[in-house]
Amino acid sequence: MDDSRRAELYARRTAMLEAARDRDHAKRRADYVQAVPILAALEAAGEDYDSFGYWRLRGALNLWAHKPDRWGIAVETHAPLPADPAAAILAALREHVGADGRVTAIVRSEELVLELRLAVLERHLATLIANAPPRELGFAAPPADWFVELGPAWFATGRLKEEP
Repeated sequence: MDDSRRAELYARRTAMLEAARDRDHAKRRADYVQAVPILAALEAAGEDYDSFGYWRLRGALNLWAHKPDRWGIAVETHAPLPADPAAAILAALREHVGADGRVTAIVRSEELVLELRLAVLERHLATLIANAPPRELGFAAPPADWFVELGPAWFATGRLKEEP
């Protein structure tokens, strides 16, 4: 077998492996999206969002995502959980990002981070709250140091701490 034929076969093999890897990734992503209620809802509605694992977060957001009891927030407001937690979250975020700014939602139970516009969050926040256990849900407003945390019976806002 000459070198040109070997190179052609190698290129064909490489293309087939890449195609198989792409199909596998697409299938695993589709299975994951269907298993996570908020992702299924966002995909079904055709919403514009970005999602990734919270290992990609930097600084205080990463610290809170991994250990919220140790790396909490410097509390500015703390109150009992209102009857409509979604409205309280949206009102607090709207103060910091405006009517259609971008926010970051951290879903610790799924090790998931969503970056989306406030209007998209507003449409799907009920799904997010209904499927996240207490203390597993946080929201950050750019530059990502102002934070909203939802507890089992409370709602708090503040700045993320860089030191415990």
